[in-house]
Amino acid sequence: MKMSHLVVVLVAGGALPANSTAGQVTGYEPLANWDELPRAKTDTVVGMASSFDRTGGNSDSNNYEFPEGRQSGDVDTVVTTLSGPGVITRFWMPHACADEAFPVKITIDGALRIDTDSDTLLGGGFGYMSGPLVQTLIGGQVSYEPIAFQQSIKIESANYASGAWARRHHYYQYSYRLFGEGQAVVPYSGTLNPAQLSARAAAANILSNCGANPAGADPAAIQVSRGASAVPPGGTMTLADVAGAGRVRSLNLKMGGAGDAELDGLRLRIRYDGSGEPAIDVPVSHFFGAGHQRAAYRSLPMGTDGPGGFYCYWPMPFRRGLTVELHNTTGAAISIESATVEYTTGGVDDEDGYLHATFNEQTLGAGDGHHRLLSVSGRGHYVGNLLYVFRNGTSRSFLEGDDIITVDGSQVLYGTGLEDAYNGGYYYNHVLVQDDDGDVPVPESGTGPLHGLLHMDDAELGDDFVRTDQYRWLIADAVPFTQGIEVLQEHYFNGTEALFGSTAFYYLIPAPPATGDANFDGTVGIADLGALADHYGMTEAVWMDGDFNQDGRVGIADLGALADHYGQGATGQAGRQADVPEPAGLLVLTLAAAGMVLRRAGRSRRRRA
Repeated sequence: MKMSHLVVVLVAGGALPANSTAGQVTGYEPLANWDELPRAKTDTVVGMASSFDRTGGNSDSNNYEFPEGRQSGDVDTVVTTLSGPGVITRFWMPHACADEAFPVKITIDGALRIDTDSDTLLGGGFGYMSGPLVQTLIGGQVSYEPIAFQQSIKIESANYASGAWARRHHYYQYSYRLFGEGQAVVPYSGTLNPAQLSARAAAANILSNCGANPAGADPAAIQVSRGASAVPPGGTMTLADVAGAGRVRSLNLKMGGAGDAELDGLRLRIRYDGSGEPAIDVPVSHFFGAGHQRAAYRSLPMGTDGPGGFYCYWPMPFRRGLTVELHNTTGAAISIESATVEYTTGGVDDEDGYLHATFNEQTLGAGDGHHRLLSVSGRGHYVGNLLYVFRNGTSRSFLEGDDIITVDGSQVLYGTGLEDAYNGGYYYNHVLVQDDDGDVPVPESGTGPLHGLLHMDDAELGDDFVRTDQYRWLIADAVPFTQGIEVLQEHYFNGTEALFGSTAFYYLIPAPPATGDANFDGTVGIADLGALADHYGMTEAVWMDGDFNQDGRVGIADLGALADHYGQGATGQAGRQADVPEPAGLLVLTLAAAGMVLRRAGRSRRRRA
C-alpha cells in the first residue's frame, strides 16, 4: 500500500488573497451549500499530510513531519503543523490501522482540543463526530467532520515497534484547506454553536438522502422531458435546447434493459453558450457509472438507482444557452424509456464555472507509467472521478499505484495508493480483513455518498483476473487550480498490460469578459445595454445584470463603463478588439443613460406619492 504526502498547492503568485466572506467559516459549507459547488475556489489552498515514503520508495508507512525519516521504534510523532486560518476537511486511515487505536492529539490555536485515538474517532464514537460524516466502508475509515483553526493546528500521534502488522505500519491522511488572512473561522472547540449545528444538520441531511437532489426542491424550476423514443443509428436526440442564462439542476435518463453495447454506444453531449465543442462528451455508461456488472448505487452527485433511472445532480451553470444531446455512435437504434432535464433561469454568479467531464480509456503496456485522467488548462477546480482498472492474472499489485495531481505546472500532489484514493483500504478489505463497524469482508462492491467500489473481481471471488471499478467525489476537498491541472494514476508493477478507463469531473471558470460584456459573448453591444437597462437600479446585482464595477448595484457608473467599451471585444479572450464607438453610438448611450435616469426618478416619485 503506497502512502504519500499531498503537497500544498499555491494559488498563482504564491500569495493567499483575503477571503471577502463576511461571516465565519464553519467548515461544513461545501457539503451543506450545494449551489455553491460551481463557484471559483482559487482563493484557497489545499493540501494533505500523509505517511508517504520521503525517499520515493514504497515504504509508505511510519513517516511523519517529526521525527524525520521512517520510524521503526516506539516514539511520539508530529503528523503535521499548519498555520491558519484553515480547516481539516478529511481524515482517513485503513480500517485495520484505525482499529489499532493510534493516538490522535490535535492542538488548535495553542490549546489541546482533541485527545483521543483513531479507533474511537474513525469508528464514530468521539463527541458529535459520527455518521453520515464518519463512515466505514470497503476497508477504509474516513471522517469529513471539519476541524477548523484560526491561527494554527498541530496533529500528533505515535509510532509502534511491535504488535500486529497494522500496528507496526501506521498509514494516515489528513486533507486540509487554508484561507486568506482576512477569513474568520469558527475554531473547533468540541461543541457546536448554533451556526455550526445548522450547517452540520444540513450537510448530514444531504449525505443521508442520496438519490434526492442535494439542492432541494425549486418551485421555479423548468422541466424538459422526453418519453419513450429511440436514437437512430448515427443520429442525435436533443433533450434540451435553452436560450439565455440559467443552471441545470438535474439530468435523469432511464434505459431499462439496455446492455453494455447500448450504454457504451450512446454518448451524452452538453454544450454551453453556443460553443461548437461540447464540455461533456462521454458514453452514458461511463458518465453515470452504469452497466459492466457495476452495482446499482446512489451517491451524492450522481447514481444509477434513482426514481428516474440514472441521475446527475452536478450543478451546470450557463450564461447564453445550453444544449443537452444523446448521440448514437452505433449502427443500430438505441431506445430510451425517458429523459428529463431540469433547470432554472438566471441566477448565474460571475465566478460560477462550467461543468466539464472528460472520458479516457487506454490499455497500458509493459513499461507504461501512468494513465491520464485529466489534463486541462485554465482556472477552476477538480471534483472527482470514476475509474476502472482491469488486468489478467491474480496479482492485485496495481492497487499500489499512486494517484498524482499536478497543479499550475509546478505544485504536485501525490496520492497514497489506488484504493486509498477512494477511501478504501488494504485492497478494499480483501487483505487484513475487518468486519467491525459495519465493514463487509471481501466485498464485491460497497457504495456511499462520496466514495465507493462499484465492482471488484479477484481470485478470492473465483476469478482469474483482477478488476476494480471505483469512484470518489471531492466536494469538501475540491482541488482548485489557476493555470491548469493534470491528474494521473500510476500503472504500478507494470510488467504486464492493464486496461484503464476514467471519467474526470471538473469546473472551468470563464475568462474575465470585457468591461460591459454582460452576456459573455465576447463583444460589448446593444444586448449588453439591454441587460443593464433591465436591471438599472438593482441592488445585490452581478456582472450579468450590468454591475460592471462590481459594487453590488447597477447604476450610472456601470453605464459609463459600458459606454467606454462599447463595440469592443474581450481582449485576451476573443483575441480581437473592435473600433471604439463612433459619435452616433455615444449619442445612443447618452440618450439611454438619460432615459434610465428619468425612469428611475419617475419610479422614485411614484413611491413617495
